[in-house]
Amino acid sequence: MKPLPALAIIGWSGSGKTTLLERLVPELSSRGLRVACVKHSSDAHPLHRAGSDTARLQAAGAVRVGFATLDGTQLTTAEALSPAHLARHAEAVDLWLVEGWKDGPLPKLEVWREGLGTPLATSRPDVLAVVTDAAPLPPALASLPRLSTNDVRAVADFIVAWIREGVEPRGSNALAVPGSGTPRAVEAPRAAHASDAQHAAPRSALRGITHRPVRRFDGEVLRATEDDRIAVEEPLEIRVSGDAVATTMRTPGHDRELAVGFLFAEGILQDVDDLGSLFHCGHPGDEGFGNVLEVTPAAGAVLDLERVEATRRGTLTTSACGVCGRRNVDDLMATCAPVAPGPVLSAHTVARATERLRAVQHNFEHTGGVHAAAALDAQGELLIAHEDVGRHNAVDKVVGALVLARAVRAPRRLPVPPFPAAPTVLAVSGRASFEIVQKAARARIPVVVSVSAASSLAIDLALRSGITLAAFSRNGRCNVYTGAERLGPTPPNPWNP
Repeated sequence: MKPLPALAIIGWSGSGKTTLLERLVPELSSRGLRVACVKHSSDAHPLHRAGSDTARLQAAGAVRVGFATLDGTQLTTAEALSPAHLARHAEAVDLWLVEGWKDGPLPKLEVWREGLGTPLATSRPDVLAVVTDAAPLPPALASLPRLSTNDVRAVADFIVAWIREGVEPRGSNALAVPGSGTPRAVEAPRAAHASDAQHAAPRSALRGITHRPVRRFDGEVLRATEDDRIAVEEPLEIRVSGDAVATTMRTPGHDRELAVGFLFAEGILQDVDDLGSLFHCGHPGDEGFGNVLEVTPAAGAVLDLERVEATRRGTLTTSACGVCGRRNVDDLMATCAPVAPGPVLSAHTVARATERLRAVQHNFEHTGGVHAAAALDAQGELLIAHEDVGRHNAVDKVVGALVLARAVRAPRRLPVPPFPAAPTVLAVSGRASFEIVQKAARARIPVVVSVSAASSLAIDLALRSGITLAAFSRNGRCNVYTGAERLGPTPPNPWNP
């Protein structure tokens, strides 16, 4: 059984382990990793309440005992936690993060805060790095990498680099490289950089890839049949309280974000607080399981389909359908209130925005058959990114993730703490169509940047919505069609005055 990447996040009580995981999981997920978490406790906590039906079934000898609701299914087993147990989920999980288990056999990151006690890493050579806001580390740990508690991207960069190439724990000469099954010598730990993610190709990238035979013509000879990597395209039917709203052709994965982003763009969903549950219909193992997603409203909320009947898509939508099934442009404009003025961004930040897509286009690197979209903050830092066979689906996944993170809310809803970074730039591969700009306007994202051309309708909508629209973003250059007042001068380069 091949090793599955797994890290223990250890630290004294109150050090911030759970807080770090809450921020780390969406950051790693935005890079294409399927992350699973386990909370390990050294205390005796019953898995099932004494006297409950599930406790009685467990006592009767059931190998697994579960509790299911509309929100999902929780299964427990009497088997102790172990790397072998985690490895059984290799087909569905790319990385396990275990909170706690300081004496377990996993490589570890320690979250440490001054005043809570001596760092655990002083007695545990399998700690790879310390996540802390203290500077510097105690002398005994001076050789360990120090990651800032406030820089979750740097922590994610370190983990991605570890998955890709391994990081040698102190006191060992070799480390089993995840996915290899054999140990190899590795270089000494080094500082992780954002560019690490650009060259990493997590195994989760294969999730959206299948294989088909191909014969290549090289200009002279039709070569023998060989295997080729192809982007997966499958249907997803989105239902709201049993009513089929749309069927879109998409790359499987991040279906929750896709459905939320689509419903938000259509005006059916106003806010994450309106959501009750999202779940795939059917049972794992059934043919077609995962291709129907049911959305239900929260108690007291109404997802009003009739109110937006004029702007709903037809029964079937493609992965790049444009304005399909809609009555007219004015119906669409009715759902897009003008975006507020500001902020002013560096023109350099906007022109370089699409370059951030390269770091997340893992499936594209293998197939050349998928698009990508990313949301950036005003400084050009990556907030969230997704790939899909459809440009519109990739944008829906990004917006859906922002809605679920409360970074995007309906205009009438005031933000609530903690305040996430505001999405300022939407970068998309391919061209900027009307519907791409419409989705940005609904999400109050003031800048849209595309790798390829912008359509006439997209430019018209951007002008009416107060959106800055830039196209042909390549090599630090772009064409700005609307909203140029948001672009300020590029700050001087101190290294090249």
